[in-house]
Amino acid sequence: MDASSLRISKFDGTNFHAWKFKMQMVLEERDLWEVVSGEIKAEQCETQLDQATYKRKSRKAMAVICLAMEDSQLPLVRSASGACDAWSRLEDHFEKKSLANKLFLRRRFFTTMMEEGDDVLEHINKLKTLAEQLEAVGAPVCEDDLVITLLGSLSDSYQFLITALESRSDTLSWELVTSRLLHEEMKRKEQGSKGDEASQGQAFITRDNQRKGRPVKKSWPCHNCGKIGHWMAECPSRIQENTERHRPQRAQDSGDRYRSQRANVAQEEDSGDYLFSIGETTSAKSSDIWLVDSGATQHMTCSKKFMRNYKGFDAVDVHLADDGIVQAIGSGDIVMSMKTPQGMKKGVLTNVWHIPKLSRNLFSVGRFTKDVGPVTFTKDGCYGEAKGTKWKIGAREGKGLFKLQMTPVAPEQANAAKSSGCQGGTKSYLWHLRLGHIGHDGLNCIVTKNIGIGIDISSVKKWDVCEGCALGKQTRVRFQSNTTARTSKLLEVIHSDVCGPMSMATFSGKRYFVTFIDDKSRYCVVYLLKSKSEVAAKFMEYAAMAETQTGKRVKYLQSDNGGEYKSDKLARFCAERGIQQRFTHPYTPQLNGVAERMNRTLVECARCMMEHAGLGKSYWGEAVMTAMFLRNRCPTRAIHQDKSLYQVWTMKKPILANLKVFGCHAYFQVPQDKRAKFDSKSSLCRFLGYAEHQKSYRFEEVSTGAIKISRDATFMEDKFDEGPRNYNDESSAVEFDDQDEDEEKEEGKTDDDMDSSDDDNEDTRSSKSNIKRHTRTQSLEKATVIPSPKRRTGETPTTFKSAMESSDSGKWKEACDSEFDSLQRNDTWEIVPLPKGRKAIGCRWVFRVKENQDGEVERFKARLVAKGFSQKFGVDYEKTFAQVAKFTSIRVVLSMAAKYGLMLHQMC
Repeated sequence: MDASSLRISKFDGTNFHAWKFKMQMVLEERDLWEVVSGEIKAEQCETQLDQATYKRKSRKAMAVICLAMEDSQLPLVRSASGACDAWSRLEDHFEKKSLANKLFLRRRFFTTMMEEGDDVLEHINKLKTLAEQLEAVGAPVCEDDLVITLLGSLSDSYQFLITALESRSDTLSWELVTSRLLHEEMKRKEQGSKGDEASQGQAFITRDNQRKGRPVKKSWPCHNCGKIGHWMAECPSRIQENTERHRPQRAQDSGDRYRSQRANVAQEEDSGDYLFSIGETTSAKSSDIWLVDSGATQHMTCSKKFMRNYKGFDAVDVHLADDGIVQAIGSGDIVMSMKTPQGMKKGVLTNVWHIPKLSRNLFSVGRFTKDVGPVTFTKDGCYGEAKGTKWKIGAREGKGLFKLQMTPVAPEQANAAKSSGCQGGTKSYLWHLRLGHIGHDGLNCIVTKNIGIGIDISSVKKWDVCEGCALGKQTRVRFQSNTTARTSKLLEVIHSDVCGPMSMATFSGKRYFVTFIDDKSRYCVVYLLKSKSEVAAKFMEYAAMAETQTGKRVKYLQSDNGGEYKSDKLARFCAERGIQQRFTHPYTPQLNGVAERMNRTLVECARCMMEHAGLGKSYWGEAVMTAMFLRNRCPTRAIHQDKSLYQVWTMKKPILANLKVFGCHAYFQVPQDKRAKFDSKSSLCRFLGYAEHQKSYRFEEVSTGAIKISRDATFMEDKFDEGPRNYNDESSAVEFDDQDEDEEKEEGKTDDDMDSSDDDNEDTRSSKSNIKRHTRTQSLEKATVIPSPKRRTGETPTTFKSAMESSDSGKWKEACDSEFDSLQRNDTWEIVPLPKGRKAIGCRWVFRVKENQDGEVERFKARLVAKGFSQKFGVDYEKTFAQVAKFTSIRVVLSMAAKYGLMLHQMC
C-alpha cells in the first residue's frame, strides 16, 4: 500500500479539514471508518473472532492513516494505541477548541476578501470551509452571518447584485445567495465581460458609462428596472436618480455598510486587520498630503512629526485597496487647523494611526462621523457638520479624490513640550516641566517677584491636568498643620531623614538617600547611599561643607530614632563638635515633619520627571539629585515667598535660563580628540541633570549607556524615549506615612542655572554645590566620560519559583545544579528516620549575583540553606561552626591590624 493508491496528497500539517474529509472517504471505501470513528469499540466484541477482526481492521486503518501523512507529522500518532486513538489525537491537535484557535479562525473568516477577477465558486468554498472549521472547534457561524460575510466580502463589481438582493422582501438564504452569485458569474463569462476593476488610488469607484467594445445587451433584464434591452448603466431610471443625487447627500451606500460591518467585526474579535480604500499607487509619495477616505476605519498618517501623545503598540495589519498590507505601529493625536465660518479654528484628530509605509495621510470619514458629525459630498467637495455649523473639509481633486482642507500643526506650535493633557499656557507649561513639575503658585511667585534670572515669560497661564503630576504627586487630603518656632540663623538646626530602601537600585548600587535641611533657609542637600551605615560619614561631609560655605556652625541635628543616627561614630563626632542631637518620640514622624515632607517632595518630583520622560525606575537616583537641585532654586510657601532657598542660603539669585526638561533627548558634542576626521561631531544622549563643580550638564549616551558631562549640547525638550508608561520594573518601594502635619507647604520642585559665562550673581557650579557624584573633574572645554557598568534590569529572586520564571532562569538553574552537586559530593547529609513527633527542618534557596569591582556581573550564585531558626540547642544540634572566611577577607583584617597596631584574637 502506498500513498499513490490512496489518491490523496499526504498530510503535511496544513489544511487538516480537507485532508480529514478525504481520509474519511478512503476509510469508508475500505470499510474501516467504523473502527476509526469509534462506532465499534474493542470491548463491544463478544467473541474472539470479532476481537481478531477488530484488531486487524484497526491495524489496517492505522497503516492507511500513517501512509497518508508526511514524516514530519508521524510523531503525533506514533505512540497511539490504535487507529481510533490516532484519529482522536489528530483531531485534538489540529481542531483545538481553545479560545485562541477560535479567534484565529474567526479573524480569517471575517477578513477573507474576494478580489476582482477571482473565481466566485472558489471564494464561496473558502468561506464555507472556514465556517465548517469554526463549527468543528465549537464556534459555529449562523446562516445569517455566513450570508452577510459573503456579501460584504465580494468585490466592488458585484455591488449592483448586492443592492438587488437587499431589496428582496424574503429572507436571504445561503443557497439563494450562492446560486445568484454563480449565475451572475456564468453570465459574465458568457458575455466575455469582466467585472469592473476598482480604480487603484481612489476612495470612490468610478465607472466608464460608455463600456466601449461591450456586446449589445438584448435578452438579459436590467438589474435596476428589470426591463430588457439596455444595461444598468444606461437605465433611464438610474440616470434620473443620478441627476437627483447631484444635491448633497451623505456618502454611504450598501457596500460601505457591509465593509464597515466587516471592519467592526474584525476589530472586536482580534484588532488585527483594518481596511481602507485608497490604494498605495495614487501618485508620488508625500507625507504632507491628506486625502478624505470614506473606506478607512481609522485616521492614518505616514509620519510622526505632527503627532502628540504618541504611544507605540504591537504591529497591526492594515489592508490596502490594491491588495497590499502595511502595518500600524503606534498612535497619537494631531492638532489640525481649519477654516470655519467663524474663522480659523483648531481641532484634534485623536487616535491617529502611524503607518510608516503609507504613501498618503488618510482622513477617515467614518471616524469623523462617529466622533464629530456627518459628512456630505457634493460636486466641488465634502463638508463636515457639527453643532449646527457646516464647513468645507475637502476639495475635489483629479481622479475623483478629495483633498483634506485642514493643516496639521507641529507639536512645538501646539504644545511647547511633551503634552500630557495641557491645551493652553504652553510656555508656562514648559517652565513647569523645566522646573521639575513645580506648582502653579510656585512658578507664579518666581515670575512676579523676579526670583530667578533668565525666565522668559511675564505671566503664568493656568494649564490643564499634567499627567506626570497626576501619576507622581497624588496625595491624600491634608491633615491640619502644626506650627513651631523657627530659627533665625543658618545652621542652627539641621533636619535629616533617610528614605529607602528602594526596590530597584541605581546603576551604581545605591538604594537609599539621606537629606540634610537647614531650618532657616530650608536649603536641602542629598546624598545617595548603599546602606544606612553611611549616614554618619555623610553628615560629617555635610557639616564641613555647610560650615565652610556659610561661616556658621551646626548647633542641632534633628532626626528620628533610627539606628543610623545613634551610631557611636556619629555620637562621637557630634560630641567633639558640640553638636546636640535631638530625636523624635517613637512612632511620631510628625515631629520630624520638615525632613519627612522634603523626602516626599523630592520623590514626587523625581517620580513626575521619570513618568514624563518615560524612564525606568533605575534612574531614580539621577532624578532625586536633579529634584534636589531644582528644589533649592524655588521658593517655599512655608517660610519664603519672595526668595528661593538658594538665595537665602547664598545671598545670590539663581540663574534659571539654562534649565532643561529632565530626560529629554539632546545631542552633545564629542570632543575633537575623541573622534576621527569624518566621525559625527555629536551623539544622541538623554539629559540626566546637572554636573557637580562644573557649569555643565550630565548626559547618558543612548548607544553606549556611558555617562557624559559637557556644556556643549543641543537640547530637544519635546523628544523623549518612546514606549508605554507601564514599565517592567518593580514598583517603587518608596513609601511614606502621609503625614501632612509638617511645617512646610511648598508648591513644587525646580531647577538650577547653567550659565557658561561669568556672573556676579551666582557661580552656578561653585564649590558650594551639594550633589555628590563620583565623577572626575576635567576642563569645561572637554566632555567627561564615565563608563557605565553593565546594567541588570531584573532583581535578585527570593524564591526558586521566581528564579525559574526570571529572564536569567538558565543561569540560576546552572547555579542551583552546581550547589546541589557540591552538597552531594561533600556528603553534607545522610537520610535517617524522622524522630517521632518531630518535623523535618525546612530549607530554602538563597540567590545572589556576584559582581566584580567594576560593577559587572561575574557569576550567579545559589545556596541551599537550612532554616536554622527552628532548631533548638541540645535537641537539634550540639556544636556551632563559624562560617568559612575568604583569604581576601583574612588578608584585609591582617593589613588593617598591621597598619593601626591592633591586636588579633583568633577564636578556637
